[in-house]
Amino acid sequence: MIKLVNNILEADFITHAGNFHADDVFSTVFLEKLYDDIKLIRLNEYKSDKTKFAYDIGDGEFDHHSSQVKIRKNKIHYSSFGLLWHKLGMKYLKKINIENKQEVFEIFDDLFVIQIDAFDNGDYNLDSPFNIYTVSKLIELFRPLKNEDENTCFLLSVKVASLIFDQVLKDAIKKAESVKKIKASKSKIKDKILILDEFIPYEYALFKCNLDVDFVIYPSNRGGYIAHTVPISYESFTPKIPFKKEWAGLRDEKLQIISGIKTAKFCHKNLFLATAETKEDALMFIYKTLNIIDKH
Repeated sequence: MIKLVNNILEADFITHAGNFHADDVFSTVFLEKLYDDIKLIRLNEYKSDKTKFAYDIGDGEFDHHSSQVKIRKNKIHYSSFGLLWHKLGMKYLKKINIENKQEVFEIFDDLFVIQIDAFDNGDYNLDSPFNIYTVSKLIELFRPLKNEDENTCFLLSVKVASLIFDQVLKDAIKKAESVKKIKASKSKIKDKILILDEFIPYEYALFKCNLDVDFVIYPSNRGGYIAHTVPISYESFTPKIPFKKEWAGLRDEKLQIISGIKTAKFCHKNLFLATAETKEDALMFIYKTLNIIDKH
C-alpha cells in the first residue's frame, strides 16, 4: 500500500513532485511490490542524507540525474526505474518465488525496463508516420489538468502502472519458459528449419538464444500444420526468406494447383505464413521456396 504524506518526518521514501513520468511511476510501483507498504513524500527539492529511500531525486544511488551517470552496454542511459530493477529486481523475484529468476530478470529488463529508461533519457526515437502511445506516453496522460489534484493523479497513474507491471512480468515468465523449451529443441533444427511437436511461443526465444533458423513448423490449433518464416528481427513482419510470390493470398484448390502441394490450405498475402493438412506438406512449402529437391 502506498501512503502519500506531507511531512518528511513521516516518510520513508522520497521522489520528485511536479510532472511525473513512467520512470518515477513504475519505480513507485516496484518499490510498493517489493516492500509492501511505503510512506512516500513528493518534493520539489531534496538532497539525500541517506536517512530516506530516495529515487529520481536527491543525487543518490537511484537518481539518474546524479553526477555519477550509469550507462548500459548498448549506450542507453539508466533511469531510476532501471537502477532500481538492476539493484533489487532479483530480490523481488525471490520474494514472489519465481523460477528461472535470472532468465525472467533479463527478459523483463530487455522488453520493458529498458524502454522506460530510453524514453526518460531521450535515447528513444520514433520515426513512424503515425502516433504511437508508448507506455511512457500513456503514463503522462494521467498528469493533472488545470483543476485536478497532482497527488490524486499520481496515485491513479500508479494504480494503472501496477497492472501493467504485473502483466509484463507474467509475459516475461512465459517467455523464460519458452526460452527453456526452445533451447531443449535445438536438436530438431535441420536445414535452418525448427520443427516443433507442439506450439511454443518461440519468436522471442529464437532471438534470445541466437539460433540460426529461417523457418518454423508447428501444429495449428485449427488443425493441420503451419510453416512460418522467421523475421529479420524480433517483432518484425519482414521475413528473412519469404514464401513464393505466386502463392500470396491463395487458398485450398487454387493454392494446391499452383504450388503442387497436395494438402495446401492457405498462404498469407505477405508471404510469412503457409498452412497444410500434414507436416510433410508444410515442409514442402519451405523446400519449394528454397528450390530444394523434394525430401519426402
